Parts: sequence; structure tokens; C-alpha cells
Amino acid sequence: MQMKWRQLGRRFIMKALVLSIALAGTAFGSVSAAKARSMAAASAVSFTDIHGHWASREIVEANKKGWIRGFPDGSFRPEQTISQEEFLVMIERVIPSFPGHEPDSFARETYLSKAEGRWSYGTYAHLLSAGIIPSGKPTEPLDRLEGARLMLAALGQQSEGEKYRGTKSRFFSDLPVEEEYQVMTVYPAYKLGIITGYPDGTFRANEKISRAQAVVLISRLSQQIEDLFPGQVSEEEKQGMRKTVASFMEEVMDKQRIRRYDELVSYVKKKELPASPQFLREHFSFMNYEVYDFVRFPQFNELIYYAKIGNGKYRMTVQYYSGELGGSVDRTFYLSSTDGKTFQLIGKDE
Repeated sequence: MQMKWRQLGRRFIMKALVLSIALAGTAFGSVSAAKARSMAAASAVSFTDIHGHWASREIVEANKKGWIRGFPDGSFRPEQTISQEEFLVMIERVIPSFPGHEPDSFARETYLSKAEGRWSYGTYAHLLSAGIIPSGKPTEPLDRLEGARLMLAALGQQSEGEKYRGTKSRFFSDLPVEEEYQVMTVYPAYKLGIITGYPDGTFRANEKISRAQAVVLISRLSQQIEDLFPGQVSEEEKQGMRKTVASFMEEVMDKQRIRRYDELVSYVKKKELPASPQFLREHFSFMNYEVYDFVRFPQFNELIYYAKIGNGKYRMTVQYYSGELGGSVDRTFYLSSTDGKTFQLIGKDE
């Protein structure tokens, strides 16, 4: 519940300011997600208990891709309930690799203490910097509401929930619009196609997720990553985008410590920094408020998605943990470039 209220509080603040071996019980520890996928794929097996199962195709494919593994006896146990830590490691294997960083003391005490000493601790610590944070204990069963929330974070799409704040539309018969936290979690996940309802019109937020269902969910997660972040973005372009945004933030927020919007506009113009007026309005309007320090920018070593969305136009989404008051946040930057090397920070609609 504490996590849920922090999520809602973060959204309220942002709106006001900006107007295993994943499934077998063993972890790869500090091994990178990409290497873990490669190791798992190299040892793909045929499970003894999935023949004729409704999700057998997805299970086989996920095993080949290194997302999952079974038990020592050769079984997969598709109908067994999946735990939060098992699902978290599955997510880690599907999303792009990222270095991450050491969490602050509050984050360690609040989120990592639950996983202390467990095989999943390395995953918890790694994903924490990306703001992908389970709300319960590692061994607790994963329910559909929690699964939807974790996948939204893994996609960098939590902010999509703001579209449904105060909505009167009712998508599911068992999900009252008065349950704002649930609505702002389930609706965007449903619209993105990463989790669906039941034929009788219900969502069943508290229903536990089986291992087979979890495989289907991460398969959808993988597909949505491809759909939401299109275009072939080269490593050189990624580096240029990341450096442009990070350097700008470091210059104005850390080195110059600019804390007023008018001062920012004046400084950018004077120094001819590569940022348009619309970019400044979209990302720094909070400086017009006294509580601007509640908003933290990413460190740019968290989970980052890159997309080429037009002729010379790019999009970069950073999913990160922004501190006690900010919580889990996704922030999207738009850039333009004529050569793929030098980038200009622009607004969404420029």
C-alpha cells in the first residue's frame, strides 16, 4: 500500500509541477541480462510437462530465447503460481541491458531489504535504478494488478496512466472508476495490449498469475518493446542522443545550478545551447514553482529506449527511480539530427 500511495503521490506532484534462472529459483547474480539470455538460450531444453498445454508454443519460444528455465527434473510446471522475484528476473532478461547505479540509502532500506540474502537480490538491486520495483515480498505470488504495473514500468509507459486520471469510462465490470490507482495501472496496460481481461468483462486484479501466463505476458512485453520503439538506431546515434541530453542536464542543473525558468531561458539563449524553447517548456516548467526540487532527472545509466520516429527525428525514453518523493518515473526526450552525430533537443511536436 505504501508503494501504491507513493506512485499516486508522484503522479500528482508531476502533474502539478509539469502541468532462474528466473523460474527455477536460482539467479545469475551480477551477470548482465544480455549474457544471462545467451547462457540460458545455449541450454534450452524440452520440458516434460507442457505437451498439449495451451501455452506450450510460447513456453518453448521463451526458453529458446533464454527468458525462462525449468526445474531440475525437466518439468516447467506451467500452472504453478509465479512469485514476484521470478517474474522480475524474467523482465530483466527481456528488456535492454543497462548499467544502473548504486541506490541511495532510502531506496536500499525500503526496497532491497526484502530481497536481502536471496538469489534474486542482484536483480532487485539492478532494476531498482530503473524504477522497476515490486511492491511485495520476493516470495509472494504475483497478481494481475502487480504484473500490469511492473510491465508498464519495464516499458517506460507508467505516465500513460495520467490519461485516465478522473475518467468515467469503465473498461471492466469489476474495476470501479473510483479505484484510481487500479484504473491508472490497468487501463494503459490493457490499451497497450500487454494484459487483457476475461470474456465475462472482468479484469480480476487480485487473481494470481501462473508460470504459463507469465510467459505470455513477457512475450507481449517483448513485442511491445519492438512496436513502441521502432527504427534502427545505431550505437553511435544512441551515444550521441544520450550525451546530448545528459550534458545539457548536467550543465544547467548541476554546474550552473539554475533554479528559475527565466534564468534558464536566458542562459540557453546566451550560450546557444542545443535546446529549443518548446523543449524547455516541456521539461523545465516546474521551475516556476517553489517545490521544483521534488523532481529529479535521470542519471542516464538507467533503462533507456531509443526510437527513430521520422526523418532526422528521434525519441529517447528513460525509465528510472527518481527518489523518495518521485518514485518510479519515465521521461521522454525528443531530438533532431541531420547527420546522426550532432543532436538538437526539441519539443514533442516540433
